[in-house]
Amino acid sequence: MSEALYMDDSYLREFDAIVEKVSNEKFIVLDKTAFFPKGGGVEWDTGSMTRKKDGKKFEVVFTGKFDGKISHEVSGPGLGQGDEVHCAIDWERRYKLMRYHTGTHVLCGVLSRDYGLLVTGNQLTTEKGRVDLNMDTMNVDLLKEAFSKTNNLIEKDLPVDIYYKSRKEAEKDPTLFKLAIGFPHDIDTLRIVDIKDFDAQADGGCHVKSLKEIGRLVFQEAVNKGKQNRRVYFTVE
Repeated sequence: MSEALYMDDSYLREFDAIVEKVSNEKFIVLDKTAFFPKGGGVEWDTGSMTRKKDGKKFEVVFTGKFDGKISHEVSGPGLGQGDEVHCAIDWERRYKLMRYHTGTHVLCGVLSRDYGLLVTGNQLTTEKGRVDLNMDTMNVDLLKEAFSKTNNLIEKDLPVDIYYKSRKEAEKDPTLFKLAIGFPHDIDTLRIVDIKDFDAQADGGCHVKSLKEIGRLVFQEAVNKGKQNRRVYFTVE
């Protein structure tokens, strides 16, 4: 399995790697990567790979995970197994997604802690965020109050730490799992994203180091999406 560099350093913008496998001329697996693959409701990283031997540049247009391996879709053919490449993340896109992702953790922490609501789905893009909640009855005032509490917490600029726990140890603490379905992934070691003195969650994505980097979460709208499902849209500013 490729080493996922973003797991330990979400701020890594450039890195060197070796092409391990090429499929259909444009799907590239590297020996290590800082590109985040689409997952957990969060959009993928884009950027570039530059082949060291001749300086030819290939745009990375999509990153996904297939059969346990992170695959990078590049703009055209040319890369081969064994090629050494210098890779660069589209940092503006990545950093926006990091702000959205950590902001969503704060919001979901507030919804769980103060209102007993769990997340049934989410989608985060560079344009907007969306969370689905197991809320019996639509209550927009409650949701706006939750956003106000979220922004008050962001203003406190709490640090965000990353560490690992065994699954057995993590499952002793149900507060680490904010999804209504629990934690569906079959892995032995869980990565924990810990907003100090507030909330910790099992999560494999990219996050900012402190809350003020997020900015503000702005409530946009809430819609009914089923008997007990409320969908909430927001932006980060």
